[in-house]
Amino acid sequence: MLKILSLGLSGAPDEIRSKLTHDCHLLVQEGFRIAIDETNKGRYTFFGCNIAEGELSFRNYERVKNMLKNCIAQTLADVIVSREEPALLRRIVDHNYHYLGEQERTRVLEAARSMLESGGEMTCGDFGRLARRNIILSRLNEYLDTHHELVLDGFVAFRLKDYRERLGEVVDKAVDRYMMDMEYQEFIRVLRYFVDVQEAQVEEVHVIIGDGETFKIRDAKGKVISNHYLESFMLRSTEDINYEDLLISALITIAPRNVMLHISGTPQEQGVVQTIQHVFEGRVMTCDGCEICENEPSAAIVPETEKK
Repeated sequence: MLKILSLGLSGAPDEIRSKLTHDCHLLVQEGFRIAIDETNKGRYTFFGCNIAEGELSFRNYERVKNMLKNCIAQTLADVIVSREEPALLRRIVDHNYHYLGEQERTRVLEAARSMLESGGEMTCGDFGRLARRNIILSRLNEYLDTHHELVLDGFVAFRLKDYRERLGEVVDKAVDRYMMDMEYQEFIRVLRYFVDVQEAQVEEVHVIIGDGETFKIRDAKGKVISNHYLESFMLRSTEDINYEDLLISALITIAPRNVMLHISGTPQEQGVVQTIQHVFEGRVMTCDGCEICENEPSAAIVPETEKK
């Protein structure tokens, strides 16, 4: 018997063994005498795919080798994405962000996995599961074209540099997202403190949020609430004023007991809505549609501090 391909694996080899047995059985049905041997060397299990030497014409050898190579490459690509990738992500997080606490690294790892599952821009372009599998499959086929033995651990470590670099980019983005989330949570905590320590000055306000980062604040009778503090703040400011910060500052200054949100804008305004709900936790209700919403065309809604 002459060995065609040899595959070395650590960990649980059952999936590969089953796949190799199935693929070799298909070749046996076509008349080739194929056998699989299994050898344990330390923590590695080596599977050898062998063919009877008497059948080793060049045509038969190339045909059997290509069939086995394609089957093994397909199987290993799936194994790397499903089994090896989580361990790779963990090593990247632990190595590149060792200064983070264990709990923080775990959260980053969860964020990275979520980004890989969702795909899209947050994963540095087209790097969804199918794209990752295709990258790996291409490298496997290139390697098996010129080699008859493959040790999976070594292949992942030395032959998938571009794939591992892309995983590193995803981890970096996950860390950025995590840090931004921590900053946001601290921002909310500070603002909630200011809301909790001051006495409510107005029983109820209606916040009408429109398209294009515009808003109005009215009292329970529909009267526009003026805010001299914000007007003077805008006159003094030499920088662009963030729409969300301006609206939150207005609400904190007014200090309402209850907030009713009227949203006539687009989903882009959901960020500021979420912030209001977090800062004024337990005080916020959202209108499903009323006269205020109908009578406030979004194009006419502007921060009251811009009126002169």
